[in-house]
Amino acid sequence: TNSSTCTAISNNENNHDEFNASAAAELASLHLEQDKTNEHLMSRGWSTKQARFLRLLFGKNVVQGKEDDDDGLKCCNLIPIPELKCLKRITPWFYPIFGAFISQFNEPLNIMLLISAAISLILKQTADAISIGLALTIVSLVAAVQEYRSEAALEKLSDLVPHTCTVMRDGQVRDRYPAQDLVVGDSILLSTGDRVPADCRLVDTVELTVDESSLTGENTSITKTGSGLSIFTSSNTDVPLTEQKNIAFMGTLVCSGRGRAIVVAVGNSTEFGKVAKELGKVESRKSPLQVKIDELGKTLAVMSSIVIALMALLGFLLGRPFLETVTVAVSLAVAAIPEGLPICVTVTLALGVLRMARSNAIVKKLTSVETLGCATVVASDKTGTLTQNEMTARSIYTLAYPSISLGLTGVGYNPRTGLLMRSTQSDNVSVSSNESSRHGEQKVTESSMEFGAIQALFGVACICNNATFSQGDDNDSQPSHSGQPTELALLVGAAKSNVPDPRPQYHRIQEIPFTSDRKRMEVRAR
Repeated sequence: TNSSTCTAISNNENNHDEFNASAAAELASLHLEQDKTNEHLMSRGWSTKQARFLRLLFGKNVVQGKEDDDDGLKCCNLIPIPELKCLKRITPWFYPIFGAFISQFNEPLNIMLLISAAISLILKQTADAISIGLALTIVSLVAAVQEYRSEAALEKLSDLVPHTCTVMRDGQVRDRYPAQDLVVGDSILLSTGDRVPADCRLVDTVELTVDESSLTGENTSITKTGSGLSIFTSSNTDVPLTEQKNIAFMGTLVCSGRGRAIVVAVGNSTEFGKVAKELGKVESRKSPLQVKIDELGKTLAVMSSIVIALMALLGFLLGRPFLETVTVAVSLAVAAIPEGLPICVTVTLALGVLRMARSNAIVKKLTSVETLGCATVVASDKTGTLTQNEMTARSIYTLAYPSISLGLTGVGYNPRTGLLMRSTQSDNVSVSSNESSRHGEQKVTESSMEFGAIQALFGVACICNNATFSQGDDNDSQPSHSGQPTELALLVGAAKSNVPDPRPQYHRIQEIPFTSDRKRMEVRAR
């Protein structure tokens, strides 16, 4: 018995060892296949067919703050008429205008006018009912058409500057790829000046810093890494965004460096999409004009009810017929409602919208014009709104010629609008001057004695630079650029001074990026 027991135990141990060995082999093969898949994904990316399937699975990379169901679509879906479905394909403007038209009847004053028109029809006062209905139609149609035109103009503006990125697709690097077509698992390349198209896990980074102020509010750039991180948090709390050093978030801006990343979330699944979704739940506040009109409508409703009650009581005391008393009371109440007021308000606001459009300002809602007029303090981020986020090099100082004041004319990133000037009288150089000599200022050319010092100065400024700038072949073409405004200002200054960019002649060996503490950037090149 003991020998048989030992034999059984020995057999069980051998079977267990064989099972462990087979499980380990299977697990190793799975890891190997996973590694091959990851390597294939990083080197070749998804194919077009795979990307199309993933796009159907996860949706497009588009952030939507509110539900896209239009009021007109909801209303028309209630009517089971196939012709309406065909109408949407033939006339795509019908649903937006119809939805905006229906939404105009949510206002208390318009509701009262509808009720008064219905009462007028019941009392066989056809002329009053037609006039009130015509007024409501004009008001609602003008507002709906104006809102549709504003929405269409905003869509065209967004199409002028489409959001693009650099992605690996079908084994090829595709530049200017539409960001809305990205899918989970895409391999993207990030460089200085790029806007991160989706939430992605960084794999490789080279001195990569990202500005996350649009998402976290931090005013300093965050240094990113492609290595794994060890973060300890409780099970009920998420990792703070500021501690996710190996994640690049959608909508953030690459300040310096470059990197490669894998997309992990698109659309509303991104952190930016979650914020937009939460903001979409916030109810929009009514403008001061809407509040006053609502108060007027409620006041008229109360007063009309009181008048009807008093007239009914007076008719009852005087012994008048009941139907005659009610007819007179309702007629007086309907007459008290100003059907011309909505027309006057809507036309006035529409004229304001048109005046704003002539000043290159698009207003989506008519009531926003009145809201802007009531504003007393405007708090705005000036970069990109009041200013263009462009810097210009204006003054130049060289150790070789300390007594000579040098400066650059022109503003912006177009070097054709500025010149390099010298002056021995004043440090100020005129912004609009494009003449070679005026008021003691003289244009600096390649034959000038100080050109050698200027060439050495801008040569160093170009080598210690990560921005890119191209003037274009044609004089009418706009220059293309990318990078930080300070570095672009130095490149444009070199172009205005006719100093060629020496970077193609050098190979960069090492770079120590600019920091606010050191206040300088250093590179080793040969």
